[in-house]
Amino acid sequence: MANDSVFNEAGERVMTNDQLYFDLFTTALEGGIGYWSSADSYHWANDDDSEDVIGFYAVIVDREADDGKPLRLDRDVMARGYRLATSSEWRNRIGWSCDKPPVVITADTDWDYDAGDADVIAQLGLFGDVIYG
Repeated sequence: MANDSVFNEAGERVMTNDQLYFDLFTTALEGGIGYWSSADSYHWANDDDSEDVIGFYAVIVDREADDGKPLRLDRDVMARGYRLATSSEWRNRIGWSCDKPPVVITADTDWDYDAGDADVIAQLGLFGDVIYG
């Protein structure tokens, strides 16, 4: 699968929805969701070591849940979580680390999020709610 990163004339990577979902996924997996989950497996890079911004995924287990059922965290889950996070229901309800997530993502989008924000978006995508944190 090809890398869908988009670059400007200066060779700088610019933001696309897929890139933002991938970056949020990576941040969630590396630091945001580790206090309530563990990863059994994950995929984030293509064979040529480029970022797989479309086909990334992780199979995680909610350590707090009684059933121990594996959950799949992927692009669709992160997109669903992001859509919920920017909805009128959630956008103003959550204490974001800095700015609220932008409703429209453009090449100039530069949202300063942290692992806590990525955790919230992952939870919204997986559960439709913020359960932990």
